[in-house]
Amino acid sequence: MYREFFAQHPMLALPVMSLVLFVAVFAMIVVRTMRRRPAQFDALAALPLDTEEVTRGC
Repeated sequence: MYREFFAQHPMLALPVMSLVLFVAVFAMIVVRTMRRRPAQFDALAALPLDTEEVTRGC
């Protein structure tokens, strides 16, 4: 029954494709994060504590 429903409505494949795209991007982000060395996170972890002031071009 569901095959007939999807066969008659080709636009219903878009949510499935978007889910696959989301899962693929999420997996790439997780893999990229897990592959980083802990030393690479040290500089990022210190950013909120950085004493240098950021000036904006206002």
